[in-house]
Amino acid sequence: MKKLFSICMVAVLCVCTAVEVSAQKSKSFAGTVKFSTKYEGDIDPQKHIPGEITFSVFGNKQKLSIPEQGVHQITDGDAVTVTILIDIPGNRMGYIIKKEVLEENFAARKYTYTKSEETKTICGYVCTRYDVTIFDIEEDEESKAVVYTTTEIGESSNINSVTFPGLTGYPLYMEEDDDGVKQIQEAIEVKKTKIKAVDFLVPSDYTMYDSQEEFQTKIQELFGGGGE
Repeated sequence: MKKLFSICMVAVLCVCTAVEVSAQKSKSFAGTVKFSTKYEGDIDPQKHIPGEITFSVFGNKQKLSIPEQGVHQITDGDAVTVTILIDIPGNRMGYIIKKEVLEENFAARKYTYTKSEETKTICGYVCTRYDVTIFDIEEDEESKAVVYTTTEIGESSNINSVTFPGLTGYPLYMEEDDDGVKQIQEAIEVKKTKIKAVDFLVPSDYTMYDSQEEFQTKIQELFGGGGE
């Protein structure tokens, strides 16, 4: 179940308008960003599988959908929430990771962003390099990442509230090492298009759980994980 929650980027209950917004007429970005993911180093073919994912972006909100798995994730960078939705035949349910939970997790880490003069053009957007250091206070461990961000996507640093809190610009490139394996996620397509604000709302026919434990138990039951 950790895998399901690690998809994390995402959710919203505070979008109040259902009006279509044209990216050409809006001051903020509305559209889709497609990323490719690849791995370098000591790769396990069963675990490190290259692929592509697409995010819908609407201001400081993002949505990732994996229809074949029945999983949708919505991030609201302004409200600092992540909503995970499961949509499989006969079962539509979800759970919202609230601001206080996310902020408690962030408080256990120290994020340092070092801005570089180096830039890279990705999908037509000039991106600035940041070297990221994340220090886990409880584990006394440090990890590093390299990101390239553009300020033309997202309204403020809030767009990174649930990923890289306080970082300026939307990351179109991310690179990090994990036990000898380098993971690289890079945008391969950015499209400005009409996005519906209603797409970032939780449909009324979803059963929403207040408890993460209860939600995870239900998922385990549905996917054959059983339970205690």
